[in-house]
Amino acid sequence: MSYKDIYILGVGGSGMSSIAKYLKQKGDNVIGYDQRKSYVTNLLNQDGIKVVHTLEEIAYKPDSFYIYSSAIPIESERFKDFYDKKNVVSRPEYLQNLSENHRIIGITGTHGKTSTTALLSHIFHFNNLNVSYLYGGITTFNGIGGHYGDPDQPLILETDEAFNTFEKINISDLLVLNVDSDHLDYFKNIDNYKDAFYKVMKNVTDNLVVNNDDLNIKSMKELKKSVAYGKDTSADFKVQSPGIFIYKNNKYEIKSDIIGDHFKSNMLGAIILALLNGIEIKDSLNAIESFPGVKRRIELIGRSKGVSIYDDYGHHPTEMEATITALKQQTDNKLYVVFQPHRYTRTKEYFNLFKDSLKLADYAIVTDIYPAGESSIPGVSSKNFEEESIKYLKSIRYVPEYLSKKVQNGDIILTLGAGDITLLGPKILKYLNDY
Repeated sequence: MSYKDIYILGVGGSGMSSIAKYLKQKGDNVIGYDQRKSYVTNLLNQDGIKVVHTLEEIAYKPDSFYIYSSAIPIESERFKDFYDKKNVVSRPEYLQNLSENHRIIGITGTHGKTSTTALLSHIFHFNNLNVSYLYGGITTFNGIGGHYGDPDQPLILETDEAFNTFEKINISDLLVLNVDSDHLDYFKNIDNYKDAFYKVMKNVTDNLVVNNDDLNIKSMKELKKSVAYGKDTSADFKVQSPGIFIYKNNKYEIKSDIIGDHFKSNMLGAIILALLNGIEIKDSLNAIESFPGVKRRIELIGRSKGVSIYDDYGHHPTEMEATITALKQQTDNKLYVVFQPHRYTRTKEYFNLFKDSLKLADYAIVTDIYPAGESSIPGVSSKNFEEESIKYLKSIRYVPEYLSKKVQNGDIILTLGAGDITLLGPKILKYLNDY
């Protein structure tokens, strides 16, 4: 059945905006709904997608189709007109339906999914293969991570484990980057979390690529048809050092301006997936050299008075540790981190690990928790992080002036977190320029 209009509810979210762009390029009449205007909704407007901000503007119509975000309380009184209708589906349901009509190449893992999916998409397009893709990030070369390509080509999909979104997606090829403790508010414990990954991995129909250095992946039952990469001597692709690997007695080097040894590892996973789909290693390496990265993944915001300012999406202790370590290697001076915790539940669960990660920096500032729709939890507060090398500042608006009195030529400032802290980097840069 064809529909007059397709409405994307919660279109400001990264996973939803990419679907909106994909469907727009496919030729559908797409209308987005989100409560707030944002950088993402402005980009959607530029892509020719109308975004509305009141429910009255998206009144339920039986001749339209609706896709809603997991953040939308579709069972609530507010959305009663949309609840339990055949033409209203969740994002996971839509992706499941999509996978029944496309060959899906998936990238999953607790960390690094977005950047690696963007990179793999770039590798295919660099080699003149017009694949479709969906990932939850923004690149400097293509904006929002959605593209409708040649229907005969695969769809490259960031395969998200949150809310077990990936459970029912039919996946032909899958790259598993890592499995680390996360989303325990949903999965309850690490064993359930690992089991969710395992179920998806064992249902892959063609090629499974795994990071053999990840202990949680190695602890899983043996999986058929898997190709492994890592430092382990049993790996099919053996990593000698970050960015250097051996395959069939040939040595290769990954050359990229993107900071971080962890991303070099993820790049190798993408190279393997591309190889299994007919792209030679040398052609992937050439593509990687021209890949500019994804916004908010160790993104350089700018430099002023010898101070470099970076922004990163990291909101899990493992991500934070990798990013802080990578940037520490870029300077002989001081690294200042400004961290905004994301969700009360995550802050409570990983408090000590967050603190350990922050201590890797020379100095850290922690601002109030970004709730992401959660209610506060008694006793859970950013104030609890404060000690000699960690300063609590209630609001990000106090940060530019505070840091300007501390930083010196050669220092690095990193803003870190999944909330509105992404707005801070440009403000710090402006303050340094002005004062």
